[in-house]
Amino acid sequence: MAVIRVLSVALALAVGAVIAAAAVFVVGVRTRDPRVLRFARVMQRDMMNPGALRDAGTVASPWAIVRVPGRVSGRIYDTPVGVQRVGDKLYITLPYGEGTQWLKNVRAAGGATVLHNGLEIDATVPELVPIGQTPVAAADRVAIAVFGVTHALRLHAAASVPSQTKDRES
Repeated sequence: MAVIRVLSVALALAVGAVIAAAAVFVVGVRTRDPRVLRFARVMQRDMMNPGALRDAGTVASPWAIVRVPGRVSGRIYDTPVGVQRVGDKLYITLPYGEGTQWLKNVRAAGGATVLHNGLEIDATVPELVPIGQTPVAAADRVAIAVFGVTHALRLHAAASVPSQTKDRES
């Protein structure tokens, strides 16, 4: 009986710790706490992006890829993102705010290549727009509300060609 009691307490503490960590994460992202945002970006980059990049940009994937050269290195970087396309406009939600490296690179380059639904799209004229003025607002309203997302990136699709996703660098 004592073992069951100890296991119950340990389970309750573990669940409590997970709930507390989730609350700290959500509050940290909503308030744009630099420590939480840095942690979230590193976890996203190192743990989640490699898996998302396997089929991102293809017709079968919910993820697109933003491909852009680094501002300093000139190295080409691929970042998986969610994209909503309406006509010649591409909208990307910015859950981690405006401080991400990929966004800084896109703005510095004046655009990027976006691989989306099997197409390679030359995307130009990057603009930050209030999230409420985008079609993303209705589609992602729960995540936008939870994480306090205020802006999206709008790009203009200049040209599209079939993507050669198997030849992509990661």
